[in-house]
Amino acid sequence: MDNIVEVVTLLRQQSELELQILHGDGAAAATENALEATRRRLAAHPQALNAVLQTARALGRTPDRISTQDVRAWGGSN
Repeated sequence: MDNIVEVVTLLRQQSELELQILHGDGAAAATENALEATRRRLAAHPQALNAVLQTARALGRTPDRISTQDVRAWGGSN
């Protein structure tokens, strides 16, 4: 479940960084670098990421609105 916790946190962080880029908040280069690092960290946990994405799809929510409890209740593990 530790990987799920990290993936949920990273997906929320990714969403925040993408919004910063869209709104022009902060230093663009630093934000883009942080976004790329976040995506690399997400890629390191493909099973946990898949569990969160499947849960989001099943619940009709965006991935950044999924909690670890949602994944656990829907049947994901890790």
